[in-house]
Amino acid sequence: MIQVGRITRTHGVRGELKVLPEEGSSGAWREVPEVFLGAERTKASCFRVKGVRGGGRFAILALDGVDSLESAEALKGQNVFVPRDRLPEMEPGSFYTGELEGLTVVDIDGCVLGVLEEIFDNGAHEVYVVRDGSQEIMLPVVDGVVVEMDLDAGRMVVKPPEGLLGLPKSR
Repeated sequence: MIQVGRITRTHGVRGELKVLPEEGSSGAWREVPEVFLGAERTKASCFRVKGVRGGGRFAILALDGVDSLESAEALKGQNVFVPRDRLPEMEPGSFYTGELEGLTVVDIDGCVLGVLEEIFDNGAHEVYVVRDGSQEIMLPVVDGVVVEMDLDAGRMVVKPPEGLLGLPKSR
């Protein structure tokens, strides 16, 4: 399951939902016949899509069975997921952000830094938030930082910038 957006609020009184798409979302999710809503991928419920409209920053989503303001209110804050096999293939070297979340992140020496738990755009570039317990590292996604991605192995190799949060100098 790939997270493609998050329901921010209701839209109107007929049960429509305002969706904020994920950073880097291709918009291909707008063409799928069903979406899954939930706080987590593993606990999401399936809904048949009646329609998606709107452009720009938000999309308006209409779902079967969600036809009142009250039923829509209950879905506010839920994440929107789509099965990976329903989305088009990406170009070689490109990934859906949902495919990267959960990867184990190691440095070029093989030292585990943590798990990639979040991706956001700071305006200049994407940032990978890597957590290991209470430790959090924010890796800027700029040239030379990501050395290798192996989705099959569930691993990303990085070369953190020198001095990042007290990490030893990169070679």
